[in-house]
Order: sequence, then C-alpha cells, then structure tokens
Amino acid sequence: MRNKTTDRLSEILKDGIDVHRCGAARALGVMNTPKATKVLVAALMDEDPDVRVDAAASLAEICDPATADQLMENLTGDPESDVKKTALAALVAMNHAPVIPLLRALTTSRAPELVAWDEDEFYADGWDNWDDIQLASIKALGDLGIEDAVPEVLDAMADEMGQDVSVQAFTALAKMGAAGARAMVSMFEVDDARLRRRIARAVGQSDNPHLTDLHSEMLASPTGLIRAIATENLAQTDGRVPEMFVDIDAQVRVAAVRHHGSQNLSFLTNMITDSAPSVRVEVFKTIATHPDTFKDKDTIEAVKGTLKGDPEAAKHAALALFALQGPKVAKGFSHVLGNTEIPRDFRIGVLETLEKSGEAAVPALLGVAADDDRQLRLAGLTVLANIAEADASWPNAAGTGLLAALKGELVLPPEEEEAEPEPEPEPEVELDQAELDEITKEIDESLPLVAEDAAEGSTLRAIMENKPLETVKEPEEIVLDETQQRLLDGTNTRNFNKRKVSWTTEVAPHLDVQRFSARLLGQVVNPEVTAALVETLSMEIDDETRDGILFSLAMHAVAGAALPADLRDELTALLDSKASETRVLATRVLGWLPGDDIIDVITGLLDHSDVLVRVEAVQALDHLNVANDAVISALDDPYLGVGIAAARLLARNSGQAAVDALVTYAVKNDGTYRRDIGRLFGQYAPEAGAARLLKLLNDEKQKAKWLVALDALAELFQYTASEAELLVA
Repeated sequence: MRNKTTDRLSEILKDGIDVHRCGAARALGVMNTPKATKVLVAALMDEDPDVRVDAAASLAEICDPATADQLMENLTGDPESDVKKTALAALVAMNHAPVIPLLRALTTSRAPELVAWDEDEFYADGWDNWDDIQLASIKALGDLGIEDAVPEVLDAMADEMGQDVSVQAFTALAKMGAAGARAMVSMFEVDDARLRRRIARAVGQSDNPHLTDLHSEMLASPTGLIRAIATENLAQTDGRVPEMFVDIDAQVRVAAVRHHGSQNLSFLTNMITDSAPSVRVEVFKTIATHPDTFKDKDTIEAVKGTLKGDPEAAKHAALALFALQGPKVAKGFSHVLGNTEIPRDFRIGVLETLEKSGEAAVPALLGVAADDDRQLRLAGLTVLANIAEADASWPNAAGTGLLAALKGELVLPPEEEEAEPEPEPEPEVELDQAELDEITKEIDESLPLVAEDAAEGSTLRAIMENKPLETVKEPEEIVLDETQQRLLDGTNTRNFNKRKVSWTTEVAPHLDVQRFSARLLGQVVNPEVTAALVETLSMEIDDETRDGILFSLAMHAVAGAALPADLRDELTALLDSKASETRVLATRVLGWLPGDDIIDVITGLLDHSDVLVRVEAVQALDHLNVANDAVISALDDPYLGVGIAAARLLARNSGQAAVDALVTYAVKNDGTYRRDIGRLFGQYAPEAGAARLLKLLNDEKQKAKWLVALDALAELFQYTASEAELLVA
C-alpha cells in the first residue's frame, strides 16, 4: 500500500493543481521512499513557491545527502525567502560542507553576489526576511563548530543598524573552540550587565574546554547573579564547590544547594538557619530527600526552630521535619491550621505535611472545614479526599468525615438569630399652622427652591426644563459584514462552562463544604460512598451539590462501581434542568446505568436540543461499545463536536467497517477534521483507510476533495511510522 500511495502522490506532485501539489509534497515526506525523494527533488523547481517550500521541508525530514546539490541551488537562486530558509535548514541537517561559506556570508549581509533575492519582497511585506536567515546562519555555524566564522559572528553583533543577535551569537561562539572562547573572554570585559549574563548562560551550556578560565573568572565575579549562573555548571568534583555554600550572595547559595547540595550534605546543617528564606527552602527540600543524614537531635531541633517567619520556608521546614520524624509530627502541626495569627500560606503549606501523616491528621483537617478562609477549608477537604483515597481500609476517618460533609453534618448552618422587637413609634407631635409657616420660611431662605440668575443654556436650567443642552443626533446605523456578524453571534452563543474555584467568592462555609465534598468523593470509590451519593441526590440540595454528586457518581462508575437502575427516572428528570452542566452530567451517569434498554435511552439523546448533551451521549455509546446507525447519522450533526466524537467512536468500535463513513465525514466542513481522521485510520484501520483515501485520489470527479485525502494520508502514514519506531525501541 505504501508503494501504491507513493506512485499516486508522485503523479499528483507532477501534474496536480498547486494546492494538491503542496499536499502531495507534504505526504511524500512521510513516505520516505527512494521514489518519493526523487520526485521531491524535482519539485524544488516547481513554479509555485509554496510547493517548493513543502518539498524542501519534506527533504529535510528525509535528510538524504544526495538531495543537497538541488537544495543549494534553491538557497542561492530561489527568489522566495521562505524557500531559502527551508532549504538552509535541510542543508544544515545534512551537515553539507559546501553550505558553510554561504552561512558565513549570510551572517553579516544579504550577500547579493552569492544569493539572489526578491528586491520587492521587503516593500510588499514590510519585513526583511534576511533577519530570519541571519539568525539561522549564526546558529548553524555554532552547531557545526566552525571556528573560522568567529569574525563574522562578531561583525553581526557589532552592526548597530542590525538586529540584536547576541543570544544566538554567544551560544554559537561557545561552540567554536578556542577562537570562540577568546571572543567571549573579550566580550565579557565589556561593562554591560545584560551581555555578561548572556555570556554566562552560554558558557554554562557549553562543554568547550577553552572556556574553563572564563568560567573561573565568572565564579569570582563581583556580581552575585553571574556567580550563581557559574555555580550551576560547576562539576560536582570541582574543588571550588564548597566556597559557593558560604557565598555572601543568597542567589549563589541557592544555586549551590540546588545543584550540588545532594553531593555535599555536610554543608547543609549550618545552612538550616540561613538568613535568606530562598536558601532555606532549597536546604529543606534536600533534607527531605536525604533524611537519613540529618536525624541527629541538634539538626532536628534546628529545623523545628525555623517553623516561623517566611511562610514558604516554614512550609518546607515542616515537610523536612516530617521526613525526619515521620507521622508523629502531625500532632504538633495540627494547631497551626486554626491559628489565624499564622500566615495563611504556612497554614496551607502545612496541609502537605499533614497529608503525609494519613489518618492521624484527620481530626485537624476536619477542624478547619468551617474556617472563614475559603482557600484553607477547600484545601483541607482536598487533603481529606486524598487520605481517604489512599487508605485501602473502609470505613476510614477521612472518608467518613467527607460523608458527614456531604450530608451537611460536618459544618452546620448558622442558627437564625431571633429578631428583636421593633420599638413602639413615638407619638407624632402636631404643629400648629404658625409653626409650619415659620419652618417653611426658614427652608425658603436657606435653600431657595428656584435657582436665581441661572444662565441660559446652563446645566441646571436644562435639568429644570427637562431637556438636553443641545440636540442629540441619532447615531449612524452600524452595518456588520458577514464575518463580524458571525463573531458577534459566536459571543452570544458561547458556553462559558469551565469550572474554576474562586478563593474570593463569598460562600457560606456549610454550603461550600457540602458542595466541594460532593465532588471530591468521586475519588473515594467504594459501595458505601456510592450509596451515600445516590441517597443524597434525592434529598433537598442546591444545584451545585447536585452537580457535584453527579460528577462523582460518574467517576465511581468509570472505576467499576455498580449504579442502581432506579436512578433512571431521577436522571431523566434532570435532563430538563435549566443548567447545561446538570443535563450533561445526568447524561454521563445515565450511560453507566444497568438495563437492557439503556442503549435506546442514550441513543434517543442524540437528538437532544443541548449540543453538549449530544456529545456526552456519543461518548456514553463509545464506552458501551455501540456503533449503530444513529451514531453514523451523528456524523452529520450541525455541532462539530458531536461529529468528531462519533467519528472516534466508529473508528474504535467498527474499524474497517466504518472507513467509508469516516472518509465521507472527513470531507465535510471544509475538511476541518481530515487530519484527525487520518490519525484514526492509522490507529484502527491503516490498510483499509489508506485504500479508501487512495480510491478518492483516483476519482477525477472528486478532485475538490483531494486535499482532504492527501493530508489524511500523510497523518495515517506518520502515525504508523511512529508506532513502528516505538515497537523497535
């Protein structure tokens, strides 16, 4: 089949229209056969520049040195810069020696005496494409290690009118042996902090032995950041490593501990009380991964003494202490959770330590469920769920606590305060007419009811007369073109349905805890939890709790839990909910219910008005291994998400039998999913899929659909080639 496909693609590349020639060139690069290589070389002379670009890119993938001469001609003679860039990449990948003089020339100029350019391109596009080729040339010279090219790289850096090439230049110079090293030493003497940082990073990434002295100079630099960068790349056996642990700059000490601490554990004991929190964090991380070295009493006491100050450092100190002493430390941390005087970051950080303690930490975690800090209480519930999931025994304390939260028993709603009786109104004092006249006079004198001397056209007069200051012209009618109207319609119909927890949302703790536990219980799978979720679903609960329960029930079902058949009526009723999320989750759970007719129920939902319900119904039929006529009809659903879900279902469940339907689907919607279909064929029906796509390519009446077949074939053979490589590995 590969040879037949190569033959047909070769014919199209020679005689097809331009868009088909591009597709054939891309696909032939995947075929990687001698004939494919030959026709791709010929395509480098195609009249269409896009075809030449695709042909050169495919040859770069094939990487056959025999194609280099023609690629050189395109690099030097092709007027299109995109073709030049692609040919250059292919030649460098082949390590083609004759390209080196061109690389050196292109590093400093457009080299018009060697390379032909389209002189009108800059004025048409507003971008000098030589800039891209210059950067590619500098990188290539470094990768090839061309020491003689150092002057050109330095000239490129010195060009005040050119672009900034220093990052690429230093990386390249670091690979250019002794000459490159000398250039970097010279540049490092320039008093420019940014350049020095870039040189330091380039030196650190290089294994050039000629940069050793410069590396030593960096270690002695008066700038802490330079010393830190140099420290990262010191050899573990280097005798200068110990100096870095006591450096005056915290950045250097951080680098020393992070990159060399595990090989120099003896230095870390004195750094437990380092003045810089960032250093302490790295020290505690290392202690936590090497606890056996630090279990002496003095070290443990020193770690305990750092459980204060910076929250992040204190958090990692707690984790280190747990590594040193085990679960028994949980009791000592439990009081931290409820102490509002301790920074929130540390209180939340302690949760990670308590999670490692398992069941011993459960009472403290349950205690913060009603905390006023929403982030803390939700994080605590999450840790409870993780503990419950990790505990193989049932019942366990963490799971039981979450069930209590689900039932609304862990955090109770606040008691309603009795309303205080309203005081009796004082009797009104009647005023006689004389007193009323006196009050009216006082008001008139202090706040005149009519503005005096209001200028004509003033704001006040306009307000009094209830008319605008000037005539307001009617706005001109705004007429949207077709694209603008489509975008506007899209904003009106888009479904913003991704769930995100906001820490700033004001939610009553008892509601928050119930809702969140309903969703978290999805990871605690056992019959008792499943039964509790089902029971609570039928109670008087708010919509968010109901959605959380549905989510968890679906997770239980995926994990193998059995759901009761009598849930069907309740779930069916929820399909009429006003909230799309509720309808979708109800559909998801329905797909896992037992019953001979459940397939008919789910199939009926393929006509539901909610597009997301239809997608969920297709996915339910997928895990039920059902590929019926209704699923084939779903390929024509106006919502693209339904169609591609149905395509995946048919490919997985029907394989070769679904090939015709999937090819028909691939050409719909302007071939939006042609590549997806190609990958599905490669995974589930490579031979039949390739044959059907090839049949399409041989049908002259279907020429408008050939691009779909070309791109799908490329994906198909790319997938099968990748799978073959994995099998060999």
